[in-house]
Amino acid sequence: MRYKAKICEPEAGNLWRSGWKRGIDMERASLKYLKWGMVFAFLNIHIGTLNLLPDFAGMLLFYASIRSHARQTQPEQRLRPLLLVLAADYFLHWIWPFENGLEGLLMLVISIYTIYVLLGEVAGRIKEHQPDSAKRICFLRGWAILLQMAAFFLSPYEYGTVDGVIGTAMVMMWIGLMVVISGISPEDIMETNLW
Repeated sequence: MRYKAKICEPEAGNLWRSGWKRGIDMERASLKYLKWGMVFAFLNIHIGTLNLLPDFAGMLLFYASIRSHARQTQPEQRLRPLLLVLAADYFLHWIWPFENGLEGLLMLVISIYTIYVLLGEVAGRIKEHQPDSAKRICFLRGWAILLQMAAFFLSPYEYGTVDGVIGTAMVMMWIGLMVVISGISPEDIMETNLW
């Protein structure tokens, strides 16, 4: 009986270490998908009318980010179908550009909600071990929402200066989010979510 206990202890340690490594790898993948999702969702590079960084790819990357977490929270699970709806809508607009004010407003509301909750969940995962980064994400997500709303409501009026200011502010906000998210340590996320 003692012999079995001695054999099982190292095996249990190896299982724990392999589970830990797999969890960290999943969190790293989640952060990688989140960063690439932000590139596609917030940057627009056009050649003529073709958007080289389509928004639908960003929504699918956000979806992959949520799916690759070791543990998904309830708000993240609620976001998954919304991200797929946004991806489908953005894909339709990418292959066939059309405008519908009501549909645009509905997609804006869904987009604002998903980005707000997604960034809030990221901040929630790191707040215990990286509180400064969590505060920065919360600050920047507020600005992201305000800028998205301003861009939507002011875009029909074609104010050149205002559009330029909003565009510059969105780029600065995006760079800030990328810097903060790039500094997140997956090891800290795993520590928080295992206990």
